Amino acid sequence: MIRSHRRKTVLAAAALMATTALLTACQGNADGSTESGGAGSSAAASNAKGTSDAKGKSDSGTGGADSTKSLTGGGSGGGKEVSGTWFGNVSYLAPGKYTVSDTKGTEQAFFTSDDTDIEGAGEICGDAGGQAATPCSEAELQAAAKKGVSATVKLEKGIAISIVEDHSSSEGGSDSGTDRPADIHSGELGYLAPGKYSLDDNGSTIAFFTATDTTINGNGWICGVAGGKTKHCTEDELEAAAKKGGVRVVVDLDNGTAVTIDEEHN
Repeated sequence: MIRSHRRKTVLAAAALMATTALLTACQGNADGSTESGGAGSSAAASNAKGTSDAKGKSDSGTGGADSTKSLTGGGSGGGKEVSGTWFGNVSYLAPGKYTVSDTKGTEQAFFTSDDTDIEGAGEICGDAGGQAATPCSEAELQAAAKKGVSATVKLEKGIAISIVEDHSSSEGGSDSGTDRPADIHSGELGYLAPGKYSLDDNGSTIAFFTATDTTINGNGWICGVAGGKTKHCTEDELEAAAKKGGVRVVVDLDNGTAVTIDEEHN
């Protein structure tokens, strides 16, 4: 009986030891799994962050490129690539860069190029008493613009196509008591009758005629597209624009007849 009891006790102890060993092993495996899972989670989180960081850098880089592109676009439009004709005082800003200011004080910056046609009549270059304009150099324009010179400037996308000095400004000529040259006028275009128009500039009005060989140039108001290249217009288009009103032009007159009519900046 005693032997049987001892045997049961031994067996119970052995079972207890086996159970304890099994529980210890399970605990160890659980801890290992937890640690392994934690490491896996950390690695996954690290990878996700790395991907996120890489994406963020990529997005930032893309954004930077877009910003640069936008600034570049803004820079080229910031100069506002204008087209049209300006009549006023030309001043020097920097090599190849000038401004032209009209009688209303509106100032427009522009650039010159190797193809810019520069013509003088005594101030930029040439002889004030001459009948024809004289081709001038960029250096001569720069010297005259540093002092200020009156000229008609035609622009296409911010680049001067031509800069023509006002002939009578060199002669000291004037019109109606103003400092306007006698042969070039600017103002708001008005319609009087077929082939007859008016220019109104701050209350001073003059009448003029057109002829079959009058050159009419538009940049979106008389004809053409605003901001586009200068386009030759018809007499009908000029008449329609004059009747509508609100269009400023620069007119080169010869004995009361328009030689050229250019849209002024509008």
